[in-house]
Amino acid sequence: MSVSGSVVLRTVAWCAGVLLVGAGVLAAVVVGFGALVAPGEARASREIDPATEFARLAVDDPPAALRSCTPARGTLVDALSGALPVGAVPGADRFTATDGDLTFVSAPITGTLRGAGDRAVWVWGRQGFAAVTDDARALTPGLPGPSLYATGPDAAGAVRSATCVEAAQRTDRSGSAPTQGPVAPR
Repeated sequence: MSVSGSVVLRTVAWCAGVLLVGAGVLAAVVVGFGALVAPGEARASREIDPATEFARLAVDDPPAALRSCTPARGTLVDALSGALPVGAVPGADRFTATDGDLTFVSAPITGTLRGAGDRAVWVWGRQGFAAVTDDARALTPGLPGPSLYATGPDAAGAVRSATCVEAAQRTDRSGSAPTQGPVAPR
C-alpha cells in the first residue's frame, strides 16, 4: 500500500471513530436528560385526585369510606329543610364536608315527585345556602346557584359529601356497618 493510501485509510478510520464517539456522547446526554425528566412526568400521571380516590373507596369498601365521613349537624339540615318543597324529607344519611370557609351538605331527599335527591348537594357559607348540584337546584329553585360561592358540583367538598351519602346507602344495602367513625354532632 502506498503512503497516500495509508493516510487516507487512517483519516477515514479517525473520522469514523470521532463520529462513533460523538454518537455515544449524544446518546448518553439524551438518556441522562430523559432519566431526569421522565420520572417526574411519570409520577405526575400516577397522582390520583383525593376526591376520585375517595369515590373509588366508597364503591370498593363503603364502610371504610363511611368511617371518614362527617355527619351533618341536625340544625344545619333543619335550616336547609325550610327551603325544600312541601313533603320533601331529608334522609337519615346526612353528611358534610368542609372546604375552607364553605360547608357542603348532602342528604338523600325523599317524598318528592321529581325523583331528584340522591345526589343533592348544597353549600353553606356566610351568605346562606346555595344549591350546588342539579338535584339540589331542582329541589330548591328558590336558592341561589353555586356561582354565589364560586364553586360547583366538581368541587372536592361537593364530591366528598355526595360520596359519603352514596357510601352510606351502599352500606345500608349490604347490611355491613362501620365499626368506628365520627359521631353526629348535635
